[in-house]
Amino acid sequence: MSDSLKWFAFMSYGVGHVLNDLVASMWFTYALVFYHYVMQLSSINAGAVVLVGQLTDAVATAVIGVLSDKTNIYCTDRYGRRKTWHLFGSVLVFISLPFAFSPPILPQAETSELNTALYYCFFIVFFQIGWASIENSHMALASDLTPIRDERTALLSIRYSFTVFSNILVYVVTWIVLRSNNASKTQFGPSERKEFQVYITLIFYLIVILVIMIVGAMTTIIFHIGVREPLTNNRVNRELLMTETEAERAANSFWSMFKHITLYQTAVVYMCSRITVNMTLVFLPMYLQDYLKLEAEKLALLPLIMFLSSFCMSLLNKPMNMKLGRKYTYSFGVVLSLGSALWCYLGSGNTFAKYQVYAVTIIIGIACSVVLVTSQALTTDLIGDKTHRGAFTFGLMSFTDKVCNGAVVMTVQSLHCETCPNYYRDIMVYNWTIPSILAFIAVISLPFGGRPTLTVPEVPEMHSSSGNQHPDQSKKQPIEKGQEALPSYAVNS
Repeated sequence: MSDSLKWFAFMSYGVGHVLNDLVASMWFTYALVFYHYVMQLSSINAGAVVLVGQLTDAVATAVIGVLSDKTNIYCTDRYGRRKTWHLFGSVLVFISLPFAFSPPILPQAETSELNTALYYCFFIVFFQIGWASIENSHMALASDLTPIRDERTALLSIRYSFTVFSNILVYVVTWIVLRSNNASKTQFGPSERKEFQVYITLIFYLIVILVIMIVGAMTTIIFHIGVREPLTNNRVNRELLMTETEAERAANSFWSMFKHITLYQTAVVYMCSRITVNMTLVFLPMYLQDYLKLEAEKLALLPLIMFLSSFCMSLLNKPMNMKLGRKYTYSFGVVLSLGSALWCYLGSGNTFAKYQVYAVTIIIGIACSVVLVTSQALTTDLIGDKTHRGAFTFGLMSFTDKVCNGAVVMTVQSLHCETCPNYYRDIMVYNWTIPSILAFIAVISLPFGGRPTLTVPEVPEMHSSSGNQHPDQSKKQPIEKGQEALPSYAVNS
């Protein structure tokens, strides 16, 4: 493949997750704001709606991971198993998402708070199944497309760059709409329910219909045209299953993964990284709204600044991983996260709310970019060349992070103290410290992820017809740093 075709394939892969990124930006940033402040659900019921979505996502991700790896149907095998599940998830998201972020279309849904919560849970279940299908298939495809470690890192970096673009697009549209009406200098509150329901519904309709539907459809089409899933993986995996011994089959099975401690270490790193990123999106608007008492437009402006800094950092993720290795790169993200938590805890007053909060937001944006991309790269290292269980592995990682994210949201909302002015400030501090410390302990104990080294493999002996070995063929041929393929024993290392 030429360099131009290769980069087109890489860019096509990167846009394949844009639909999910637009949805995730809406979900994690504005779900609680919408259900609690606009639809007037209580803190516990709003948290319960988010928890139902997270649990559905967790279960669906694990189940779809198994089905994506094990199900072999002729039509899907020809088109690509990962791409087929991606297409299935896209259709579900397009159908169900508009109903999850708009006023109920059924009058019975507003007769009681419980009916309203159940109404939204019904559509959220479907859209989370679709979201999980897209995420799992897209992440697993990174391991299928190339066995080279730093090419996988490049794929994940490009993917994250488009994640940032997607979030920026959502926040720009939200900020413009908020600036265009009287809500820009006001806070969201129950006393203005009808007025703000109009504003928020307008925001959601603009984002859902114009951005998600149009941009999501375009990028999904580009992904399915530009990415050609290696169909040889499916055939080779079936041939291996037919020829391997019982011991080899047991070693390559899904359940054999649970015998290795590296699986649990990587899961902790992935889970904690996701908690740091996702819970920042969830509780940053609440922190700005309840603690700093900022106007409504800042609920879009500050997350926008955070993702701009994340985008700048995403350009450096690949070279940092190549030069420093996974462990040092991840440790850099942990230091930034802890520094943000300390600044947030000590910062107070008008100066912090007007100026310093921007610097904190920039730093946490950089930290989120580093820890998320590096944790995904560590997961691809764990998979190695066992791509026949790549979706199952990512399903396990996502299962842990979705369950924990839902539990955190539910816990925070159920313990919400109306008379505690520092409540959401403390939540942000805990979110940036506890997961970071746990992930740091897990990542430094991993047997892989250190600095990359030059590998000089032995070239197998080649004998000519006369029986004499060519003198150049006995020499070791060095491989360029970062171009080495991952070993098949990555899980066992």
